[in-house]
Amino acid sequence: MGEGSRQNGPYRCERNAKRLPSGAQLGPLLTLLNKSDDSVRGSRPGPRWWPLALLLAAIGARSVQTWYFKDYERQFKFAATWQLLLVAVPALIAWFLLFSRLPWRTRWMGLASLVVAAGLTASLVRFRGINGDRVPVVEWRWAVPAHLETPTPASMVPAPAGSGGRIQGVVDFPQFQGPARDGILSDLNLGTNWDTTPPELLWRRSVGEGWSGFSVSGGLAVTMEQEDDNEAVLALDLRTGHRVWSRGYPARYADSSAGNGPRSTPTVSGGRVYACGATGILTCLELETGRPLWTVDLMKEHGAHVPEWGYSASPLVADGLVWVPAGGPHRSLVGHDAVTGHFRFGGGDSAAGYASPMRVRWGGRWQILNFNEVGVAGHDATDGRLLWEQPIPMAPHVAAPVAVGTNRLVVSTGYGKGTFLIEVGVGTDGTWTPVVVWKSIRLKSKFSNLIPRGDVLYGLDDGALVALDLASGSLRWKGQRFGHSQLLWAGDRLLVSAEDGEVALVDARPEGMTETTRFRALKDKTWNPPALAGNLLLLRNDREAVCHRMPTR
Repeated sequence: MGEGSRQNGPYRCERNAKRLPSGAQLGPLLTLLNKSDDSVRGSRPGPRWWPLALLLAAIGARSVQTWYFKDYERQFKFAATWQLLLVAVPALIAWFLLFSRLPWRTRWMGLASLVVAAGLTASLVRFRGINGDRVPVVEWRWAVPAHLETPTPASMVPAPAGSGGRIQGVVDFPQFQGPARDGILSDLNLGTNWDTTPPELLWRRSVGEGWSGFSVSGGLAVTMEQEDDNEAVLALDLRTGHRVWSRGYPARYADSSAGNGPRSTPTVSGGRVYACGATGILTCLELETGRPLWTVDLMKEHGAHVPEWGYSASPLVADGLVWVPAGGPHRSLVGHDAVTGHFRFGGGDSAAGYASPMRVRWGGRWQILNFNEVGVAGHDATDGRLLWEQPIPMAPHVAAPVAVGTNRLVVSTGYGKGTFLIEVGVGTDGTWTPVVVWKSIRLKSKFSNLIPRGDVLYGLDDGALVALDLASGSLRWKGQRFGHSQLLWAGDRLLVSAEDGEVALVDARPEGMTETTRFRALKDKTWNPPALAGNLLLLRNDREAVCHRMPTR
């Protein structure tokens, strides 16, 4: 065997093996390495907490600044809080995973727990939009929506013989905000202790989505709802809540935050129902049967577009015309023939707002007040032409304009803009000129209507009931919060339909307010305007409708 073979064979292995240290020789080396490893572990820095402390301090400082040192509207405070969370939560996660120096086992377990918690939340909870303060509204996924339940009237109210289906003591509430379209019902005094004499539930039933209110006429309660991909005008028997008729047409407005379905309240006049859907379908139906009489597509007819939050104005019927804000060129406000539906007049170039038009008589002339996208305008009620227009700061213009005196009106909007008193004068040449008398940020009505009484204006400022001095715009008082909903003045009390579905009776005076009594009518977010037909209170939201007989005095 050659020398090379001995070097590559067992002889080389034997020689190399002789060079390896023995176990006894390795012992001291292993001991030294173990001590070194222990010293390394002992000198490893602990968790790094100071970035977390700085993050939490910054988050806390920003929150305190937003909620206590900034004169924001509540919705802006919530919006700023959501924006802060969008930055803060990722920053906290980044600290935990990358900079905390916690054991990696702890970090991975924390990340896994976060993922599991997020998955469970998504599987157990569903998003139902936002409330008036832009706070998310959520519910359990297994909660059965009211519109999927079987409608069950609570009781039956018999109609007196020979009444033609009418209920004794009930008067018509034929349009948005009642007979005079001003939210004031002077001849009704409601009972003031609903604990001892509670409102009597007559019926409760499911309805489709939408923010429409009820109009009451001829023993029928008429509203609008969304039925899958159809908008529908729905008529219920006022005595029982049972459906009398429903007429639908293909149309759907949907928005994940603002809600789905029609927004406006139908108007009943001359045995007919006039309804405007969220996508601009203006329709006329026979009140008794629901038979379609005519339909107009405002977008096609007037070259308009659907406002961001959908058409919301309730039609105004006067002198044989149906007035609605359309928003097309020279068609900011349009008048259609109430019998045929044919276009008659139009004027103004502003896009449509969300407020319902109002009718006033100033200087011997009937005018239609239209709170459009640009501002508030006055149109000649005989031909629709624009007489004057006063710009109002840009924001969704929702609350209907209110006349206060022979040539004054107030308008209000949310988003930090406030309330404006406008005086409209006419010159010798017939030119109308608006002037802003005062502006107040003490009343910012996002979409709640305003109630003037004497020299005081009542409204919901960012959801809180307030009273303004009509002469100066100064704040008389600010009361409790009811959320973003609607008001009616009944006799000597203010009826407040709160955003959470409760109804309160308030003794509102120039010097202050006292809540007299309240009860819960609905259990979900309620933006729909109430209807008070005599002593019957009808209220609904995007899931259910309810009718109560109210105690009176």
